[in-house]
Amino acid sequence: MVADPLNERSYFVDKNAAFDIHSIEQAEFKPFAKRLNIGYELAPIWIRLRVTPGTQSASAADNLPSGHLVLRTGPHDVNQIDVYEFNNGEWRRRTAGDLYSDSETWCADDYYCFRLHDHSTQPKTLYLRIQTYNFLMFDSDVIALENIPVVSSNRMKRIAASLTMAAFLLAIGFYLLSKHRSKLTVVYVIFQISVLSYLLNIYGFPERWFPHLSASIIDAMPHLLFILRTLLMAVAVYVVIRPYCDAPLYPKLMTVVVVGCIVNFIAFFAGFKVFAIQFNLIVFAVQPTVHLYGLLTSKGMVKNVRILLYTGYLIYCVLLAGSIIPAMLVNEIGTFDGSVQNITDWRLNGAILGVFVILLIKFEEDYREKVSNEKLNQLQMDALEAKSSAALLADRNTLIDLLTHDLKNPLGTITFASRALREQLRNDPSATKRLTNIDLSVTRMNNLIEHVAVSTRVDRYSPPSNQLLSPALELIDELIENYDAPERFDVKVDVKTIFKADRDMLSVVFGNLIDNAYKYGHAAGKISIEVTSAQPRDSSQRSERTAETQPEIVQVKISNTIGTFGAPDRERVFERYYRPSSTMNIPGMGLGLSLVKAAAAKIGATVHYSRDEETVTFSVEVPN
Repeated sequence: MVADPLNERSYFVDKNAAFDIHSIEQAEFKPFAKRLNIGYELAPIWIRLRVTPGTQSASAADNLPSGHLVLRTGPHDVNQIDVYEFNNGEWRRRTAGDLYSDSETWCADDYYCFRLHDHSTQPKTLYLRIQTYNFLMFDSDVIALENIPVVSSNRMKRIAASLTMAAFLLAIGFYLLSKHRSKLTVVYVIFQISVLSYLLNIYGFPERWFPHLSASIIDAMPHLLFILRTLLMAVAVYVVIRPYCDAPLYPKLMTVVVVGCIVNFIAFFAGFKVFAIQFNLIVFAVQPTVHLYGLLTSKGMVKNVRILLYTGYLIYCVLLAGSIIPAMLVNEIGTFDGSVQNITDWRLNGAILGVFVILLIKFEEDYREKVSNEKLNQLQMDALEAKSSAALLADRNTLIDLLTHDLKNPLGTITFASRALREQLRNDPSATKRLTNIDLSVTRMNNLIEHVAVSTRVDRYSPPSNQLLSPALELIDELIENYDAPERFDVKVDVKTIFKADRDMLSVVFGNLIDNAYKYGHAAGKISIEVTSAQPRDSSQRSERTAETQPEIVQVKISNTIGTFGAPDRERVFERYYRPSSTMNIPGMGLGLSLVKAAAAKIGATVHYSRDEETVTFSVEVPN
């Protein structure tokens, strides 16, 4: 490499824009190192470069082309750079910047290059006038023309690494999206697209690819994409933490972050570009703290995800504290040289966040796969248990059928023998009393067997394909005709009312309700049975003829006066095997009302229980 000239740099902020190239020598310049870090400054900034060319052999000097020294400045997103070089007795100005499209000033990388006209070996002075609303971290260096390829290649390697990393992470994002679409993968893909677009814009590719594109659009795109990147980064982490965080403050803080990004978009388009850019950088720096609060208040988070988020927050704070925050807070940072030189640095351009999000997705998918496998195993176990239970139920039903049949036959024989003995011993009071006890025991056993048989029939019930119509009056008369005191029944049934439900299940429902009212109601009280037709609330949409001939609901109310046994507990009335303590001396198993509830459910009917001081009422609504 050829020896580069010695560069002595100093700067001056022209707060009042009072100087031009002819008066700038009177300004008080302050020295700085290779990079000028001065934050946000709208006023013109003058840079003075005192260049002392290096010593070279005469043969080498003879072979040097005209303009062998090159001024290399950047970054690319500076709005306007005016370069003043004194040549042939006057100051000559050349201009570059992202608001000025001029391919002659482009370096091989994303910086601007100016070949100097004065190629003498004498010391020379250059002035640069910079004006931009961006966060200014400015490079300026005069080097030998022969060294440009080496210097540019180092920068191009860095650019290539950033773009390759962003493109690679985007490709992984599309792969994850195709494999498992979730909120996190969708947000991540959009985020990585914004990162890649942002990098292409800050490196000046759209300007090279689309030379006719408006300079204002080229200038605005990086800032809008950076605001979008801030928003998407916040949303991506929020999607991970929110399912585990119940703290009401966390979504509110996240709303503030989102609103801040939206305000930045609006402010930028409204012309308040500097405010939008500065405020977005604050949001960019502060929003991880919001997620830290959500992380600290979360519960049940996957261990690997929690560790990864804590680690990512720590790394982010280290990078932020070593670069952007000092650059924002220190007033005069001419020689500031942070660990991260620019927010466009590859360590802050989304590469780290992209890697972390990919790991988050992987951990989340591993966890989901684990939960899915556990659910699958549980379903398989449940299926085996269900199959085993079905086999046991079938065996139980078969056994009940056999017992019912085999027990009923001996009971029938006992009943027949008891009646024969009663006829022979009707003059023996003691024997008659014993036979009466036998008959009561047989009746009780027969009722128990019948209840078990009905319960089994209800459990095994399946709706028939063709449902027969059952006139309501006919069904009720059939159920009450065998009682010893039919005068206790007060029946009110519309003769046109019919049931379109299974008659067997209806008999179980109404038969048990009537039997309970007869046994436990007041012996001298009436048992009211009222059957009416009712229309659903949307019956107005149906034709009048249909409403009259095909009622949608049949309501059945069975009421009785409370007897000496009292009324059942409202909370336990339909509980299987429940019987009030006052009825323990009456034969029964407490299955009747539970069978009513089960049989009603089989045909889609509903049963309600109510009571007042004197009356117990069961209401049944049967859909037709």
